[in-house]
Amino acid sequence: MMKISVNKIVMFFITVIALTACSNSVATVNGKKISREAFNVHLRERMEDYKRQNISLDEKSLKNSILQELVDERIALDEAAVRNITVSDADVNQEIETMKRRVGNEQFLKSLRDKKTSLDALRQGIGNRLIHTKFIESFVSDKEVTEEETDDYYRNSQTPFIRPARVLMRIAEFESEDAAWTAASELKRSKEDFDIFMKKLADAGKAALSEYGWVTPDFFSSSIAASIKGIKEGQHGGPYKGQRGFFLARIKEKESEGVSSYDEMKGTIKNILLQQKRAAAYLQWLEQKRGASKIIITLK
Repeated sequence: MMKISVNKIVMFFITVIALTACSNSVATVNGKKISREAFNVHLRERMEDYKRQNISLDEKSLKNSILQELVDERIALDEAAVRNITVSDADVNQEIETMKRRVGNEQFLKSLRDKKTSLDALRQGIGNRLIHTKFIESFVSDKEVTEEETDDYYRNSQTPFIRPARVLMRIAEFESEDAAWTAASELKRSKEDFDIFMKKLADAGKAALSEYGWVTPDFFSSSIAASIKGIKEGQHGGPYKGQRGFFLARIKEKESEGVSSYDEMKGTIKNILLQQKRAAAYLQWLEQKRGASKIIITLK
């Protein structure tokens, strides 16, 4: 059971409609307009985010920053079209289904209504985001990060790569609190093994049972994290309130905080270096492309 922030999902909705909404424009990039409506939605959400984090706000600078982000994205999408970089309907559908699973269908539809956008507009926006990602990835292949570079990064890091305490756990999720408490009571009364008991409920359609996976307790809310940390190996806890219902959790193994080895971090380090190289190459291209693009700013 992963803790997914609804705010992050809402932010995603805002991002994907940025180039699909229609209204008075704030800018035109090579003849294509960026709507004022999309800009304002972006601005409001960013201001709310700053307020939540108690970050001081320079509204003029923020507006300029958001406008530049939208202009840059438009430039990138135009070039991606020239290079014939596309995504399939299946890719878009998979993204939508992932969003629904994370927040639930009800919250998914509510987000569409709140942002006054249609499913078609969302689909187009998701496609744009995926294309933009593929476009940036095209600048540097994963083969361009060497073993020597990853080893050097690990050895010369000024701070050790700390592996947080984690637990090997699985969860049984229920649609209601009553159903979760009933299952917990029946499990206690039967004295049956957690895995066997929950598998029966899952087979009967009364629970959704995950596989075992390593999880950092602090990934959950503070109250749930504290409870999970107190569960001994082989025991279970809950019910806990999750994003879509209530769940019970069984802890199979526990690991204390420690320093990660190079082998454990190699994949992560390679990805860090790859993202750095791609970002540098993309920004260098973007600087050149901005100068060659016809950009008309109408934001006042």
